[in-house]
Amino acid sequence: MAKEAIQKLREKQKDDLNKELVKEKQNLQELKFDLVRGKVKNSAAVRVSRRRIARLLTLIGEKNNVSNG
Repeated sequence: MAKEAIQKLREKQKDDLNKELVKEKQNLQELKFDLVRGKVKNSAAVRVSRRRIARLLTLIGEKNNVSNG
């Protein structure tokens, strides 16, 4: 993920990040199903999706700490 994309995510509100997280989790689930079915040739897409989820969770955590602290 490029630095610009991460910066754009940092500028979003917590609600928007949560929506992105839900979308990405659904995307990951679909990727996993398609991988098992043999529809996806790019197995690295699962890893990319998991990392995006981790980044989103980190940013949501940071937003929670800022609002609580």
